[in-house]
Amino acid sequence: MKNQKGQALVEFVIILPVTLMLIFCVIDFGRVISLKSDLEGKTSDITTLYESGKTLEEINMVMDNKDVKVNINEAGEYTTITVSKKIEPITPGLSYIISDVFDVNVSRVVRNE
Repeated sequence: MKNQKGQALVEFVIILPVTLMLIFCVIDFGRVISLKSDLEGKTSDITTLYESGKTLEEINMVMDNKDVKVNINEAGEYTTITVSKKIEPITPGLSYIISDVFDVNVSRVVRNE
């Protein structure tokens, strides 16, 4: 009963790294979800520009995509528009455990008319 302060300190030191990892993972997951939402909006805008007759170079100039990669693939009567962006994780060591988990892609398929 006389060493309860030391026991609480040891329990705190054991639980702290796990708690911090969980907090960082939740923050990274939120960043990925937010980025996916932003990319879906950009994909919608790019689709509108593509359907109005703009080329990929004109779309990149209008959208001012610095670190967002846009790919337009025309195959037959369908066109696939893919927007992707890489995001760096803030969780320590997560990139060593899971590779390329933060390469967020959004695709939209439109019919050529």
